[in-house]
Amino acid sequence: MRNVNNAVKNAEFVTPFWQRAYESLPAEVRAQYLTQIKAAEQWELTVGDALQLWSRTKNAVARLFQTPSRAH
Repeated sequence: MRNVNNAVKNAEFVTPFWQRAYESLPAEVRAQYLTQIKAAEQWELTVGDALQLWSRTKNAVARLFQTPSRAH
């Protein structure tokens, strides 16, 4: 139980949204949901990174096939 209490006290999140969500839980259930909230934050960050990578890749490929404006 002591490790759980230390984990709850030292819960750090990357995004303010998940930090506030965690802190909004009643203190007696925070330890119970810490793992799930951390996993949700990690999932959000991973999806965000994947979308950013997709966008950069799509733009790079589009530039490869873009006709220069002075070529017309």
